[in-house]
Amino acid sequence: MPGEVLEQILDQVNVGTMQINQVATAAEEQTATTSEITSYMRRSTEVVQRTAQGAQESGDAAAELARLSADLRSEVKQFRLG
Repeated sequence: MPGEVLEQILDQVNVGTMQINQVATAAEEQTATTSEITSYMRRSTEVVQRTAQGAQESGDAAAELARLSADLRSEVKQFRLG
């Protein structure tokens, strides 16, 4: 009888150990997944920043073209044909 009780205790300890190992494995997998998500978010942020910078540069170029166009229009008005 004492041997059976001891065996039951060991069985329960083994079950507990397996559950702890499963939790540890799941935690490691979640950590790996979180790292991947963080990496993807970092890359996405970099793309957004480059896109925003490109949009700003395009806006600046458009403003400069508008200024040059106005200057050219002003210069052309000074010439009269005929």
